[in-house]
Amino acid sequence: MGAIPEKFLFLTTEDGSPSLRLARDAGAVSEAMHSLRGAFSETDYIYGSALREALQGGLPPSVLSLGLGLGYNEILSAALFSAAGVANEARVESFESEDELRARFASWIRGEREAVPLEFNRAYDDILARAAGGAGLEASAVLETLRQWLATGRLDLRGPLGPDTAFACRFSCFLFDAFSSKTTPELWREDFLAGFLDRAALPRAVFSTYACTGALKRALRARGFTLRIREGFASKRDSTFAVR
Repeated sequence: MGAIPEKFLFLTTEDGSPSLRLARDAGAVSEAMHSLRGAFSETDYIYGSALREALQGGLPPSVLSLGLGLGYNEILSAALFSAAGVANEARVESFESEDELRARFASWIRGEREAVPLEFNRAYDDILARAAGGAGLEASAVLETLRQWLATGRLDLRGPLGPDTAFACRFSCFLFDAFSSKTTPELWREDFLAGFLDRAALPRAVFSTYACTGALKRALRARGFTLRIREGFASKRDSTFAVR
């Protein structure tokens, strides 16, 4: 097994599911990628609800996921779309600025476990088991969906999202899981969000995020979304769920 780079710091959240912190230059440690009260529980509450809303509304199974991390949203998408019988129609574009996270996730999907550090393999396996179990499927079936997606380009693991990013299609479901506006302010500016939605969103779409900022709400309203301000997960005050 390869050694884990020191910048990836694993932690176990209160529901037993894994999360990461990134140790950056000069020894600074980033915010955790998920709520410490439960990484999988938060993912299912914030992003699983958006995927289910899109499925129930008969929207095309096209997902834009921002913030790959440990692949929570991608694995959950594969589980829910497989259970709904629409996996073969799906398209998932996933954005992540950390090259190593994209590479490790792709290697795990392809079954190249020897190329993936042990802690990452364990984390992916844990998330897969939780997502598959919640959808009433075997883990192997969900992993096979991910393998088919990756092999056919239905799952596209992309680099950083920016104002000039071009998209292969427009999307019905947005899982916006970027780091906070303190860490990645460029992704939370109103002008960026407005342009992003103009370029990427289908006429009918669902948008969900753990955050609830003024700039985000203004951008969504200006683009015709109806906001549903939900209680945030665990200790967070509010989260944003929007439909158009």
